[in-house]
Amino acid sequence: MDYRTYKLTGKEKLKCMGCGVLLSAVIAFLFYGSFWGMLLFPVLYVIMKKRQKQTGLEQMQNKLAKEFLDALRTISAALQAGVSMENAWREAEKEAEALHGKESYMYQELSEMNRSLELNIPIEQLLADFAVRCGNSDISGFSEVFSFAKRSGGNFVTIIEGTSDHMRARYDTEREIEVLVASRKMEQKVMNVIPMFILAYLKISSMEFLDILYGNVPGILFMTLCLLAYGAAILLAEKILMIKM
Repeated sequence: MDYRTYKLTGKEKLKCMGCGVLLSAVIAFLFYGSFWGMLLFPVLYVIMKKRQKQTGLEQMQNKLAKEFLDALRTISAALQAGVSMENAWREAEKEAEALHGKESYMYQELSEMNRSLELNIPIEQLLADFAVRCGNSDISGFSEVFSFAKRSGGNFVTIIEGTSDHMRARYDTEREIEVLVASRKMEQKVMNVIPMFILAYLKISSMEFLDILYGNVPGILFMTLCLLAYGAAILLAEKILMIKM
């Protein structure tokens, strides 16, 4: 499985389609006052799909990193107890099943690795393949150090614990950042819809003030520019609050 890309499920595609239809209808009513505004649906559907893919990819990456961290803890504990490297990976597979279930990413990866180990495929080769597919810099770094230690006889427990500490620190820091900006993100979401409510209020209560903006080319061009500026402001606000480690 390639964790660098995310494929939408049928349910997610329907969700994007529903959101696209709803948003197209709102824009058609508020910005153009015409059914022709629904022609924006294909564009909005593509945007919704792209955003959903990005969200799904981030969730998948976070879940994979957490499961990998749990697997490293199990492997480190097994090695400290005197278990061989191969048996330590088997213990990690059992623990992954108990903690996350058979549908989890790491259980499936560990299960495949252990089957490959039985065919005498080197563990460092399997880790290198996983590191390429995972798209996680910490896992990639661990794979390189593990491969070097395997050839030169390094201390695997120290390497695994070092990687675990680094990933845990990153994970904890990201959680702290999310907590700190959660209120700001909520404020941003509220601010995103306020212009829509203001326009809807004016359109319903004082339509005569907005008549000049509908049904003519200059008005359509002006409302299109407003719509583009509105969308750009939303994207800018999201980028400001997007803090990556």
